[in-house]
Amino acid sequence: MAKIHYGPFEGRFRNVPVALSFALLTSLLLGVAVHASRTKTLECVRPPGEVATCETRLIAPLLPALNERFDAGAVREARYRDVYAKGSVVGGYTVLVDVFGHETGFGGTTVEQARLNTERIQRFLQGQDGSTLRIEVLPSYWKTAWIALGVVLALGLTITIVFHGCRDLGGYRIEVRENPREQPRTSAAALATGAYRVQAQDNPRERLRLRVTRTVLGIPLRVHELAVPPDVTEVEIEQGTVSDWFLMRGQAPPRGGRLVLRTATGAALPVIPELRRGGERVHERARLALAKALGLPTS
Repeated sequence: MAKIHYGPFEGRFRNVPVALSFALLTSLLLGVAVHASRTKTLECVRPPGEVATCETRLIAPLLPALNERFDAGAVREARYRDVYAKGSVVGGYTVLVDVFGHETGFGGTTVEQARLNTERIQRFLQGQDGSTLRIEVLPSYWKTAWIALGVVLALGLTITIVFHGCRDLGGYRIEVRENPREQPRTSAAALATGAYRVQAQDNPRERLRLRVTRTVLGIPLRVHELAVPPDVTEVEIEQGTVSDWFLMRGQAPPRGGRLVLRTATGAALPVIPELRRGGERVHERARLALAKALGLPTS
């Protein structure tokens, strides 16, 4: 059994900056999506004869919940504020102002809901013992869905660019093996009564198969086998253009090659499924080694 190393082939790394840009965009959009999908909760209680306390809770996917407790007596007032986008009011939120004048925003939502939340907080601050308050502000699911769609698209483009740039890395391991299912044939004369049993002179390549293993960094990824045609006459290098999705206008597409088995009828049986860029020496070295292993002319 002969083993032939076919490769290594060239990667396409000129699109690495583009892939890094999309990866950064994916990270930013993911952060925005997590921020937009947060659920904000405000719970306040005023036990009889005790100081009123409040707790804010922030729950976001992929992140631990954030809790903060404070005395309701430290809140001087609650104010409503509009949220503007392109000169128009698109929402609102509540601002809690403490006795020192520090402001803390809470509950960005629609204008109507934000005004209602502000009024409820004001009533609690002015309320009597035994009063409670619970406000839950849910995220905008439509906004989160659109951002998540952007994350998926950016991630898909990143994976596509990386896969397209790295798909030619590594090489192939070609093993020339005998097919155990093929048994030597006996000539018809040897089967005749009284005749000597003479073994027919079979073509030795009739029982050969090629086991081709795709490897990257020595790790096998994909294996396929093909039978060597009995009428194979030579090993050739098929050449052509290699598809590249990121060519600039007017730029010539790269060229590649692959080994094929040429038969007496002119048919070509590819040894590997796709054209690969690796330089003429890589293909020629593998061609000579495979032709020698199959007992074919190397010229």
